[in-house]
Amino acid sequence: MSTPEKKTIKILVFGGGSLGGIYSYLLSTSPLANVEITIICRGNYAIVSETGYTLTTNLWGNHTFHPHYVASSPSDLDGKSFDYIIVTTKAIPTTNGEKPALAEFPIQKNVPIILIQNGIGIEEPYRTAFPENPIISGVAYITASQPSPSHILHVGTFVRLILGLFDRPNTVDTEKMNYLVELFNSAQLPTAAQDDIQTERWNKLGWNGSYNVICAITGLDTAAYLATSPEAVELIREVIREISRTANAAGARVDEEELANRYIDWTYTGPSIIPSMLQDARNGVPMEIEVLCGNVWRIAEKLGVETPRIKSLYTILATMNWRFKTQQTLAKV
Repeated sequence: MSTPEKKTIKILVFGGGSLGGIYSYLLSTSPLANVEITIICRGNYAIVSETGYTLTTNLWGNHTFHPHYVASSPSDLDGKSFDYIIVTTKAIPTTNGEKPALAEFPIQKNVPIILIQNGIGIEEPYRTAFPENPIISGVAYITASQPSPSHILHVGTFVRLILGLFDRPNTVDTEKMNYLVELFNSAQLPTAAQDDIQTERWNKLGWNGSYNVICAITGLDTAAYLATSPEAVELIREVIREISRTANAAGARVDEEELANRYIDWTYTGPSIIPSMLQDARNGVPMEIEVLCGNVWRIAEKLGVETPRIKSLYTILATMNWRFKTQQTLAKV
């Protein structure tokens, strides 16, 4: 008796960094379907299109992965269609009402767009650009970096992906999301669907909005920062409290003391981490300051929540970002 042929699922991954590379590889190994990965790489397009990715992982072994197709921009995809579109780029807002770069590509209105990005307030630009598409918000827990343009390094043992519909829940979109959850789980990435995805976002922001932000400003990794003084630890706690109060005022359900204790204890006992914003700061490239910091105090201000520490940290980060952008502009002259 012949084995039924597996169906083919075509997935576009927009973002050729560490998350995009790892998730692309894992999905390609799913036993549930023949998953064809098209990935959009920008700065690392030439090397990934030629040699693929080299993955060094703590949980899934070491591999060389060649995506089905590598593109340098959405404009390279004319005539192609996909079942899912996964966005793993840094969440750096466009300016002057510009649409996300993905809007260059004509997406069929029924194709889910999955935003696996950090921060708060990431979904609205995509909802505006794609009013008829399902928007799925994703919160990733994974420690990965990109030591070189085609090399991805994963460390640690805790990995998890949480997905949830951003708005307009319905049976068809829920079924599509649940199938993607099954694909990830079958590929050995623990994944779950969650109704209240914004609470999950705020909870993760407790770490990113404190450690990620403060490490970028100080230039220290997590272990070095925590070792500097008791006051340094207290600043982390107070920032997490401000995030939690804002989250609860916005309708999420966050226990501020539990969240602060959890992230302080976890970071103390775990390996030292070089957060993504610190990596960007060391490389002199723009950081995700709006979605990890700026949007928090703006939401808080509208809701009458005091966030003096977050606003001060944002002011410093905005100055750093201005300097990085200015240096990049001068380098091109």
